[in-house]
Amino acid sequence: MALHEDVTCPLCGLGCDDLAIEADGATTSPVRTACALADGFFRRGAPAVGPRVAGKAATLDEAMDAAAERLGRSRSALIGGLAADVDGIRAALSLAERIGATVDHGGSAALFRNLAVLQRTGWSVTTFAELRNRCDLLVVVGPDPTPRHPRFFERWVAPPLALLPEGARRRVVFLGGAPSAEARQQLAGVDVSEVPLAGGDLPDAIAAIRAALRGHGAEGPAAALATELREARYGVIAWSAGQLDTLGADLAIEAVMRLVREVDLITRCSGLPLGGMANAMGANQVCVWRTGFPLRTSFAGGTLRHDAGALSWEHHIAECDAALWISALGAGPPDQNPDGPLILLCGTGEEPPTEPDVLIPVGTPGIDHPGHVFRGDAVVALRVGALVSRGLPSVETVLQGIEARIASVPAAGGAAS
Repeated sequence: MALHEDVTCPLCGLGCDDLAIEADGATTSPVRTACALADGFFRRGAPAVGPRVAGKAATLDEAMDAAAERLGRSRSALIGGLAADVDGIRAALSLAERIGATVDHGGSAALFRNLAVLQRTGWSVTTFAELRNRCDLLVVVGPDPTPRHPRFFERWVAPPLALLPEGARRRVVFLGGAPSAEARQQLAGVDVSEVPLAGGDLPDAIAAIRAALRGHGAEGPAAALATELREARYGVIAWSAGQLDTLGADLAIEAVMRLVREVDLITRCSGLPLGGMANAMGANQVCVWRTGFPLRTSFAGGTLRHDAGALSWEHHIAECDAALWISALGAGPPDQNPDGPLILLCGTGEEPPTEPDVLIPVGTPGIDHPGHVFRGDAVVALRVGALVSRGLPSVETVLQGIEARIASVPAAGGAAS
């Protein structure tokens, strides 16, 4: 049995790198994580079965042959999930270009709530390090992010400010949400308060704060928060897009960014979107540097096309004639199955709810093999290491094997390179 210290978790985007994990043969067990998500991640077993084709046991080569045959004859394939490390995502994009497929991450819905605002209005956002070192007023908009990012407050908010004058204190205000018991425990010693919405919704509440900044509106919680933002040395307004109400989420985020810009004319203020589950940020980063477009991009016909609505995996899976779903970090296959074949690259020990046409167990970055994942603030690519050797191929290895098998015959929907 080996004890691994200072292990980095690739799961939720916070980049916690102080975990202690025991490895015993093919099994990993968390010793110190302070995170329920990380506990489950490092306890999950290896896939219980080997590769399968049409429900029957197969060798890895046979499974890659079958996947190549199905993807090679597709005309409108989807390569989705993309819950993998950077090298796995790069291999997925290479394969997508080969066969003319559409690419999207399984958790991109939250990502595109943010990107919609970035595309429409631009934004000014900060990093986790700036939050930890400089922010003296944090406003959390919407629900407490602890369920999706369990150690956010512990790691990035509770530590003392390093780059402000001695004696400076940080305040945390929850706007339209309430801190959980876990959040309050992590914020022990930090001044925490709540501003309820009092009817209306987040955009209305933020509009009231903006009005108060200009000297309009009656006295009340909005005016008090406006005063706090005005007097802060470095205010940060954070939100978790994946937890905002689906209807109007991007309007709430846009309202946040308009507030940030107004406060930034008076004192320093930035936004902080929280996200990046299962390396969603890494998938988008790789797609942007590879194509110039974010996720939800198609390579069909040898021409790049991005459409945030029509090319989402939820929409495209109903139209595609084959789907390759990558779940080395994620929870499993998509909720919907395509009309055509489904090839599943799975990194968990759970059986899929329905049998895919081709099942290939793969290793998990940070457990079976080293790799890189992007932190949720999109500025740091973190190295994760290998803890055990279970003989599982990486996503990159499998996808390169599939592409090599179809490289000499261009797909009907794509272009050979």
